[in-house]
Amino acid sequence: MQRGDEAQPDFGQPNWRVDTVINAGQVSLPAGSAGAPHGESREEPPPPPDDPEFRKALARLLLRKLTATLDEMHWLDDRLIDLSAVVEDVDGRPPAHRRVLPGRRGRSAVRPLHEVLARPETDLILLQGGAGAGKSVALRRHAMSRLRQIAEGRNVTAPLPLYVNLRDLRAGPDEIDTDVLRRYVLAQTAPRGSADVAAYLAHSFMDDLRHRRVTLLLDSFDEIPAVLDSPTIDAAVAPYIQTVIELVGGGGRCVVATREYKGPRASGWTRLQLLGMSPQQQEALLHGLDLDDSALALVQPLLLDPRRGFAGELRNPLSLHLLATYVRGNNALPDRPSALFAEYAASRLRAALPSAGPGAHTALEDFLARFAYRLTSTRGGLSVDEETYAREISRAADDTVTRDLMLRTLTASRILVSSAEESAGRTVFFGHRRVLQYFTGRYVAAHPSAVPARELATSGRWRETAVTVLQDGPREVTLPLLTALGEVLATERDRALTPGPDGFEWSPEAVHCLELLSAAYQGRPDWPHEPVRPLVEELVAAAWERGSVSDRKFALDCLPLLSEETRQAYVDRAFAGESGWLRMTVLRECATLPALSAEVRASIRRLLITRLGERRASPAETRALDVDLQRLRAEDDFVGLRRVVDRSRTGAIALGGSGALFQMIADRPSSFLHLPTALVSGLLIFALPTWVVFRFYQSSRPVSYGKGRSRVHRIAGAIDTDFLDVKSDPMLRGVSTLALAFTAIGFAAVVQGLVHHDIVPTLAALATSLLLSHAVLWGPSVLYAVHRGRSARELRGVRLLFVVLYVLGFRDHPCREWLRARKWKWRKFLRNALLTMAALPAIGAAGALIEKLLGGFTMPRPVRLAIYTATVTVVAVTIATGVYKALRVITRVTLAELRRHRALTRAIQRGRTGGPAFFAALFSLREASEATDFVWSVRNVPRGTPLDLDRQLLRHCIAHLEGTTTDAEQIHGLPAEALPRLAKWQGDSHLLDELGRLDEQLRAR
Repeated sequence: MQRGDEAQPDFGQPNWRVDTVINAGQVSLPAGSAGAPHGESREEPPPPPDDPEFRKALARLLLRKLTATLDEMHWLDDRLIDLSAVVEDVDGRPPAHRRVLPGRRGRSAVRPLHEVLARPETDLILLQGGAGAGKSVALRRHAMSRLRQIAEGRNVTAPLPLYVNLRDLRAGPDEIDTDVLRRYVLAQTAPRGSADVAAYLAHSFMDDLRHRRVTLLLDSFDEIPAVLDSPTIDAAVAPYIQTVIELVGGGGRCVVATREYKGPRASGWTRLQLLGMSPQQQEALLHGLDLDDSALALVQPLLLDPRRGFAGELRNPLSLHLLATYVRGNNALPDRPSALFAEYAASRLRAALPSAGPGAHTALEDFLARFAYRLTSTRGGLSVDEETYAREISRAADDTVTRDLMLRTLTASRILVSSAEESAGRTVFFGHRRVLQYFTGRYVAAHPSAVPARELATSGRWRETAVTVLQDGPREVTLPLLTALGEVLATERDRALTPGPDGFEWSPEAVHCLELLSAAYQGRPDWPHEPVRPLVEELVAAAWERGSVSDRKFALDCLPLLSEETRQAYVDRAFAGESGWLRMTVLRECATLPALSAEVRASIRRLLITRLGERRASPAETRALDVDLQRLRAEDDFVGLRRVVDRSRTGAIALGGSGALFQMIADRPSSFLHLPTALVSGLLIFALPTWVVFRFYQSSRPVSYGKGRSRVHRIAGAIDTDFLDVKSDPMLRGVSTLALAFTAIGFAAVVQGLVHHDIVPTLAALATSLLLSHAVLWGPSVLYAVHRGRSARELRGVRLLFVVLYVLGFRDHPCREWLRARKWKWRKFLRNALLTMAALPAIGAAGALIEKLLGGFTMPRPVRLAIYTATVTVVAVTIATGVYKALRVITRVTLAELRRHRALTRAIQRGRTGGPAFFAALFSLREASEATDFVWSVRNVPRGTPLDLDRQLLRHCIAHLEGTTTDAEQIHGLPAEALPRLAKWQGDSHLLDELGRLDEQLRAR
């Protein structure tokens, strides 16, 4: 077979027939292979050749089909993709059963989307994002890029991308299976007249899919008709996800794009969350959309001022693109977000029908509103066949001329588009779902009786319409809707306040209503909150006090709905806790706020300082944190501050080490044997005080939240409990006073040296005192400056090096406030002075004795030899003991790791199916870290249906771990060893986070 471009099959092959029918009922293929007319026996096409030329020809055919689809839709250009494709890899999986350090689960990386899609080791990917975030554009762009690489021979062995939109998949949850889905993929993928594609799909597709030579890109999962119409999301979604898993097999690669609402909660999938655009990305995109400097200055208030109501909406690349179009066409700003879509529709209709007057355009817009309402209200999905569409046009048109004019105009406007298949199953739909939502909301706002307020508030079918109405509808429409939402929340409040044995638990109705309100009003400071805000705050308080960790996580999801004072309280509570899950949740919710108050900004600074006392984050976790910090709407450079705070630990260590080295050089040991003593002396004088002071100040309040204390801190706390609650300002004042005293002593020594003409030793003593003061105060001064609101730009270069003097210049420095207050406690001062004077002779005697032992007086040779021999022996024994202990620790850790691996493997094999076996396997493990890894591994087993688990038993376990229950009796349904294990694991934040995530997965939707 010749494979030149001129010999390639194209869309117009005369021997091609359509036998796949996509109609209003279901996807159906007559028995036999594809390509034969109904009722006739069909010959299976011959197997295609397995060579690079065929693969390139196949890629060219698929590229033509995808290009034709994009030309038909003609929505947005490629300039969106580079800016909207920043994703978060939330649940990246490590190698199976490999030990993961506690807390290293969860968000593993933040990368551009095209890099993650090209990553070969990822199997099942769930791409989630809001309306207009760029999911579909990103998938099509990825498919076209890979197809071009294959077609041009640049990367023939790359996986072949097959882009499939699930909008027209009519098979219900009880009808879907791998055969139906495979036929649907064939019908959506095969270009017209392509015998090559038919042969490939018949013979090679399944094998290539399971051996990673094909990447299946499934778009618009949340628009599957049965999913849209189902009142229970999980029951409708699970069969489709299970079918995808079975179709792909054990090693295939698939990407499913969906909105989070009505989307799957697929266990074991790599979940990629498209993030809102940062201010830098917004500006870059607007430049790319040809806005000049004057236009950019014009739109800045909409991007930055939350009172305009656009700040949250314009983090969406679609809305930003429409804003650029609006400003170019009108040289003015819109008054509300819906004006962007109104202008888009009007401009498309004017371009399609330029000679008509405003009345004709209004009539067309009214038809589009009725048509959008019809698509949303019926159970046929978001598309109709062309015959139904023609009937809708006929009902709106007075005569045939008007009907034909409407058909031509709407087709030319491309507000409504049709599928690229010219078959009996060709369907008509809105080019973008956000446009459908706009027109549906417009119809409902104009006809309030069309949908009862209670149904609009509680039905999943109308959820997106309700969001649009709340955002832009008139008060006479939004007030009844808010009242209906308030009634649902009042019922939930009454239920929550009624004492019960199982504590607090969110109901599916309350979750639906609160998610709806958050989607409608996040990023908007002024909204009609009177009917619902008090109820929301009562529910959030009940969830925080009486709910589990997953209930508190959802309470934090409601942060944009709370008043500023209440919001600040929950931000502090989440940051002060040890749950990394809750911390990252509230940090992400802060990015949705229209603006950050000074209190919230201060809380974020405290969080950055608190992180220093915890385990070191991996580079991927740090990048993920930086992306969250970049999305915050504040003038503070939080990423720069994070770097300053993280480097303060390294700086304190470096200063302590350099001081110890200086001390060793200044002592000038007379022989090599004295070097260890000089080094130990330098470490005791410089490094130890520097590190102890830094660690104590870092974990003091209010500079941090008082978490993550060091081992030294815990030892000191065991000696005196007052050390566990050190206050930041008194500590900094005391350390600064001591440092100033040491400096004064150094200058006094210089004066004494000048008197006795002994300059060099006194200058060395002065340098030692100055360096010690600077080293001890440097780390706390950096943290103090960050806590007091100094920017990252102020803490760099020379100012950072001499930050101690810079901080002493603050008017609110604790030392200066103390001096201004002049509250001298003379009795305490005199007592401490006397104690210091009494201790000085003992310290001096000890120092003199050490000096004499190190060679201050002449000793007989046998004595010196004995001392040197003893010193060498002690050093050798110490080294040998250290090596022995290290080998013993390595052996013990290795054996423990082998035992742990075997125990985890057995537990996962037993508990991965759920049910009682899950709890039996969980409590067969010894350590909390093993239990954490077990829950994480089971939670991430790919499955289409939720884990078969008794959620109430799981919540009982969480309550015992949190210490919120005092019930010491054995819980029915748990093994006998459950309570001792739970008592041993109590308070482990990593295990609580994993069980909370599992509990959230089990919550009904």
